[in-house]
Amino acid sequence: MGGAIQAPKDTLGQLLLALHVSGGQASRAELTDRLGCGRSVMGYLLGELADRSLVRIDRTGGKPEGGRPSHQVAIPSEAPTVVAAQIQPDGFTVGTVGLGGKVLSRSTLPLRNPQPSEALDELCELMTSHVGPNVLGFGVAVPSPVRADGYAPAALHLGWPGLHLQELFEEHLTLPVAIANDANLAALAEHRHGAGRGSRQLLYLTTGNVGLGGGVVSEGRLFLGAHGYAIEPGHITVDPGGAPCPCGSTGCLEVEADHRALLRLLGIELPLREVAAKVESLMADPADDVLEAVHRVNTRLAIGLGSLANIVDADRIVLGGTLGKLYSLEPEIVRRKLAERAFLADLAHVPITPGERADSVLLGAAELAFQPLLDDPRAFAPG
Repeated sequence: MGGAIQAPKDTLGQLLLALHVSGGQASRAELTDRLGCGRSVMGYLLGELADRSLVRIDRTGGKPEGGRPSHQVAIPSEAPTVVAAQIQPDGFTVGTVGLGGKVLSRSTLPLRNPQPSEALDELCELMTSHVGPNVLGFGVAVPSPVRADGYAPAALHLGWPGLHLQELFEEHLTLPVAIANDANLAALAEHRHGAGRGSRQLLYLTTGNVGLGGGVVSEGRLFLGAHGYAIEPGHITVDPGGAPCPCGSTGCLEVEADHRALLRLLGIELPLREVAAKVESLMADPADDVLEAVHRVNTRLAIGLGSLANIVDADRIVLGGTLGKLYSLEPEIVRRKLAERAFLADLAHVPITPGERADSVLLGAAELAFQPLLDDPRAFAPG
């Protein structure tokens, strides 16, 4: 007895993910090749997604593929969106993000009240203002490790105590909310939409105004460890006699290779809100003293990368934010010093590249909110 074709849920999700990481548009032939399936199966899968208003198929055809025009597939304007939020030491960024990694709107809010309850009230109000008719839920990037149940134990640069953020957000928001570490989410965004595309084992490090974080994306998924705390590269010791770290240790990578480390070597002290602009201006046309400071920071960075390369066995390293700019000034030196610390030659020659997405954290928070849809598109019922 025959039955209806029922492609596995993960196959339908793989197709939607393939279109998503292609920027929201691809030819049917490209998607068929990506999934390694037949034309009839691809036709069925696309039909399922179209029935849910998740794709639009242009049957007039694009460039010929194999002798016949290939239909163009795109994410339609009525497809679902999510609201992404990034918590930073000096404020919040909130955006509406569509499938394909497109940031559709963006708002910022300074951190006016250091008390977490009042600050989160303001953040949730801003997040709610971004909710439209097609919004699936919220993703929030936090500068802290985040446990699987949404507990954030150490937002060191905010001065917040351990907080059950999942519960706090759910008290304010009516749609599903997911929370994760900001650097982990930036790693996921670079893997799907940036310099990490195509890597099987991606090691990602980044720095902003303050601190340094990172993550590992293994076979397309974030590696989080047993409790969600895995991969905290900022707290690898690279100089035992170095600067004190908020974690209680000394000489951690995050205090030896972030914005403040560079300014400290130059004898510059600034309010946090002015740090990024100052570093940007210094590196645009670096004087000799700046280059010397860059060299010292890059040396610490290479020590940290050497240790991480020995642990992770990455096939690509992506350096986001200022780390990518620091590396670009001295790529040979960073590679040489990394090689001195890698215990195998293969580990010493892993490709290193600067990140491509300035909005990686916000985009990663959106990926978090989209993940249930990407895992099981059949569970989505259009408005």
